[in-house]
Amino acid sequence: MDSAERDELMKVCHELAEEFAGRADDYDRHSKFPVENFAQIKDNNLLAIMIPKEYGGWGADFLTYTKALEVLATGDSATALAYNMHNIMVGSIAEVPEAAGDDKRASAANDFRAWVYDEVVKHKKVFASATSEPGIGAHVSHLKTVYDRTDDGFIVNGVKSFVSMGGYADYYVVAAKAARSKSKTPAVSFLIVDRDAEGVTMKNIWDVLGMRSTSTNPVTFKDVLVPKSRLFLASEGLALYKIAREPHWLVGGYIGVYLGIMSATFDFLIDYMQNKNKPGSETPLSQDPVVQHQTGQLYSELQSARLATYHAARLVDTARGSDEANAAVHHAKYLVSEGGPKMTAMAIRMCGATTLARRFPLERLYRDSRCGALMPASSDDCLSYIGKAAYGTNLKNPIETYW
Repeated sequence: MDSAERDELMKVCHELAEEFAGRADDYDRHSKFPVENFAQIKDNNLLAIMIPKEYGGWGADFLTYTKALEVLATGDSATALAYNMHNIMVGSIAEVPEAAGDDKRASAANDFRAWVYDEVVKHKKVFASATSEPGIGAHVSHLKTVYDRTDDGFIVNGVKSFVSMGGYADYYVVAAKAARSKSKTPAVSFLIVDRDAEGVTMKNIWDVLGMRSTSTNPVTFKDVLVPKSRLFLASEGLALYKIAREPHWLVGGYIGVYLGIMSATFDFLIDYMQNKNKPGSETPLSQDPVVQHQTGQLYSELQSARLATYHAARLVDTARGSDEANAAVHHAKYLVSEGGPKMTAMAIRMCGATTLARRFPLERLYRDSRCGALMPASSDDCLSYIGKAAYGTNLKNPIETYW
């Protein structure tokens, strides 16, 4: 992707963010999935943002994707979060080169990649990550969802919680372990399940504090047959090791979303303070020395989070899977997860009680920001990861991580 193409992509994202912002309150208030927003994402080929250009995508790198996600989240963070869940699957495929050789496994892996690209680019299909489970969250090594091998493929049984785009996405990317595995580190694989496959059911019960329009619902898989061709990159046991060794998609994908919330909050604060006068005067609040001091503090926190986020994304592009890159991803995730609630709370305090009204975006941004610390990796898991990295622990071993 050259600079002109990158500029065009960011222009599209800024235009969409403006339109998303106009619908965000309605989606949030009524807990509706942002169908119109995703229609525009499809129309602008953004489902294929990570797919190489030679296959019909934008060919974005991880830094460009992170910046695009930040911009989209300034319009509607819930839409951006759901959009990221699609790219967890597509992006993780796009960054892996085609399998070399003409053996059966290489051919199957390349056929799988070609199928995904075709579904996304030509048919505008959406993929949803189905990893978390009741009682264990995203701790993949403790999964209860299992699969059995058959002559025709795999039989999947289990329950997934927190499946964003549940009921909307065309495919679920299901993390499951081999039913008969006795290994200390179970063979965890990704299997692609059609939304309408026999044995797939969903409960529409999403009614929560924040991210209310992501349609994050539980999905049950009962004796679901998955063809062999729908095994992620034609490789069993790949999921857990890829997540542990290269956590930037399952962890780092969220960073742009929560950085976008911080950016939207700061932009609102600046505009509000410039257009509201100090009580009993004609002087804008932006001219008040105390307000300027507080604004400077928030600006510093926003820039620190942004620099850390961009630094982590660059390392993903230049040193994917390295100890430095993985630690940077967790550091950035911690900063945006903790910084968002602080910034939105401070902005409400500075702007005053009027901005608690739902006609303003601050209260929604505050609620959405509160969810960041719970998304994988949680803030506590991020700190533990960074601490272990500081002591030189081998974090490429799944057993040594929080997964």
